[in-house]
Amino acid sequence: RRRLGCLCAVPVCCSAGASARRCLRRMDQYTKEVVELLQDVEKAAFVPPSQPEKVEAVVSKMTALYKRANDLQEADGYDGSPSAVMGPRVCMLTLARLQRCLLAYLRCRMERIEQVRWDLAGAMDDASKAHLSRHELSYSERFNELLAEFQMAYDLDLTRDYQPPEDLYVRVNVLQDIGQFIGPESGQPLELKRGDHTLLRRGDIEHLIRQGLLEHSR
Repeated sequence: RRRLGCLCAVPVCCSAGASARRCLRRMDQYTKEVVELLQDVEKAAFVPPSQPEKVEAVVSKMTALYKRANDLQEADGYDGSPSAVMGPRVCMLTLARLQRCLLAYLRCRMERIEQVRWDLAGAMDDASKAHLSRHELSYSERFNELLAEFQMAYDLDLTRDYQPPEDLYVRVNVLQDIGQFIGPESGQPLELKRGDHTLLRRGDIEHLIRQGLLEHSR
């Protein structure tokens, strides 16, 4: 699998007299922010804090490249020859690559937001929510709503048995006070307090294990 940063190999066309160093400076000029965004999201365990100023900077550069391509084609002396179209072509190829990188960054964040819902089988904690933008928070809430509506419509819990279970019952240690709740599989009232060691149906407490409130007892 290619690393996200590999998406940013922006095509640069240099004239015969231009130096390689000058070409690299031009490349860095256009890709600096989007490369940093991709590197940050690749290193993060979940997602890095939202950086709207960098996203806006990338979009501004894409707009400027589009305008530059149009200006070159409308300039006096533009004749559509292979050498004349090279400038507009490089602008549009660079724009397309920036767009691809930015979409990869945004989609990676969306996939990790979705994955949290499956991993925790519940709501995202406040510390994780603090890393999301306003639009990502809305996306997360709507994704949770759609999943809940689908499960209720078909009487399913798709977040159960994320891994095929070996036993219907599992022995666990209770790490935090949970209080009373109804087991989603058994329908029985349960009460768990910190320090308890008990044997329970896997389907009743698997979501609590994923949230870090319980752990398997050995």
